[in-house]
Amino acid sequence: METHDKKIVLFPRWKDEIEGKAFQFIREKKFNEALENLNLLLEYQETNQEVDIARLTCLIELGRQHEAEVLCEELLAKKDDYYFAYVHIYATLLFQANKYQDVSFLIDEVFEEEQTVPEPYSSQLNTLYQLNESLLKEQTDKQISATLSKLKDAIQKQDDVLQWHLVNHLHHSDISSFLALFKDMLKNNAINPMVKTVIIGLLQANMCNDEVTICKFSQTTYINPNTFPYMTDHPIYKKIKKELEEIEQKNPSLYELADQMLYRYFFVVYPFVLNDKNMLHIKDAIIYLSSVSFMDEKTLQDEYVSETLSLYIEDLLYYEKVYFSLMKK
Repeated sequence: METHDKKIVLFPRWKDEIEGKAFQFIREKKFNEALENLNLLLEYQETNQEVDIARLTCLIELGRQHEAEVLCEELLAKKDDYYFAYVHIYATLLFQANKYQDVSFLIDEVFEEEQTVPEPYSSQLNTLYQLNESLLKEQTDKQISATLSKLKDAIQKQDDVLQWHLVNHLHHSDISSFLALFKDMLKNNAINPMVKTVIIGLLQANMCNDEVTICKFSQTTYINPNTFPYMTDHPIYKKIKKELEEIEQKNPSLYELADQMLYRYFFVVYPFVLNDKNMLHIKDAIIYLSSVSFMDEKTLQDEYVSETLSLYIEDLLYYEKVYFSLMKK
C-alpha cells in the first residue's frame, strides 16, 4: 500500500481500517491526520455520507473555511437523501463566518426551490433565518453608517477617487440614508461630474420620485430620476449610437473606438444632453477622433476640419480628459 494505483479497488478490509483510523483521529481531535486518511479514501472513490461529514468537520475545525464551503457546494450538488442536512450544515457554517447575506440567499433559495422542507430541517432553517436576518440588518446598518461617514469625509477632503469608489459600492444597497447627502452632492460644484452620474443612476435604480437639482460645468438643470431616462436609454444617446452603427460593417475597430468614446462623453456630461441640432456634430467629432489612430501623418495633415467641427473636437477632448483624470487614478 506504499504506492497507490487509483484505478485499483480498495479491499473492504483496508477501507474499514483507513476509515476506522480517520474516525479515531477525529475523536482524538487530530484533524490533520484524520483528513489525510479521509482524503485517501476519496482517492479510491470510497466515500459515503459519514465520510463526507467527517471531511467537512475536519476542514471546519482546521479553520479551512474556503475549502469547507467548496465541499458544502459539492455535497449540495449531489441532491441526494442528505441534501437538507448539508443545507443546514452549510447555512450554519456561513452564519458562524458572519456571512449573513450568503445565509439569507441560501435559505431563500432552498425554500423557493423545494416544495416541502422536512422536519426538523424546516424549523432549524427558519430559526436560523430569523436570527440571521436580525444580524444582517445590524451588519448592514453598521456598513451604511460607516460608508456614509467615509463619504462625508471624502467630500470634505475633496477626494474624488474615494467618493467614486464609495458611491459605486452602493449599487444593490438601500440608499435611503444617503438621499439628503446625494442631493447636496449633485448641487456641489466641487463634486466630480462622473461621481454625479453614478449618483443619478443610483437614484434612478431606487426610483427616487423627487425633483433634484444638478450642476455640471456651470450649468444647472432639474430632473425627476424616476421619470428621466437612464443614460444609455436617453433618446439622443440611442440616436447617435444608431448613427455610428453605419460604420460597424465597414470598420468594426473604428466603430468600437467610437462607441466607447460616445459612452465616455455621455458619462461625463449626463444629464446635460445636446439637442438633435448638435447631435450630428458630436457624432462627426467622435468619428474624427476615433479615426486619428488609423491615419498616417500625411493623411492627418491633409484632413480638412471645419471650424465648427474643430470646436466640437475640442469639447470632446476636454471631456475625455475629465473622464480619464478619474479613471486612471
